[in-house]
Amino acid sequence: MIDGPRSDPFLKQATDRVAGSDHGVDLDLFRLSFALTRAANRFTRHVESAVHRPRNLSTAGFRILFTIWACGPLAAHRIAVLAGLSRASVSSAVNTLERDGHVARSREHDDRRMVTVSLTSSGEAAVRDSYRGQHEVERALYAGLEEGERAELAHLLESLLDAPLG
Repeated sequence: MIDGPRSDPFLKQATDRVAGSDHGVDLDLFRLSFALTRAANRFTRHVESAVHRPRNLSTAGFRILFTIWACGPLAAHRIAVLAGLSRASVSSAVNTLERDGHVARSREHDDRRMVTVSLTSSGEAAVRDSYRGQHEVERALYAGLEEGERAELAHLLESLLDAPLG
């Protein structure tokens, strides 16, 4: 282990517990996964409560709007893959987004079973506004990192996303 847990008593307690439970555990890997999970969850909860909920969006709703905004109209199953959501979550959130006028569903002419979801002008305005708010949170959160550190952290996380699971 490079360094022990610093100011986080829960991290120290969890690390001690894992270390005592199995002598074959790589504590550096445990700390990495534990910190990554907690940091991502903390960021998601904060952005949802500070940015998305005040704009009447859930995290899933924002992720769907952002995915369609970035990629254009998509089938629901493709949105699920790109946004990292379950198909059930996409279906539920798209129902809400459609009710609120942010997305529209349309059936494909060649295959009537295929439904495509697209942004409305209201949805585009909502995703732009919500992302501006999220970006302000990002600025504050990463202010303590230098530009090179931010780039390196992004590169490392993107490398994890490229790695196959399993």
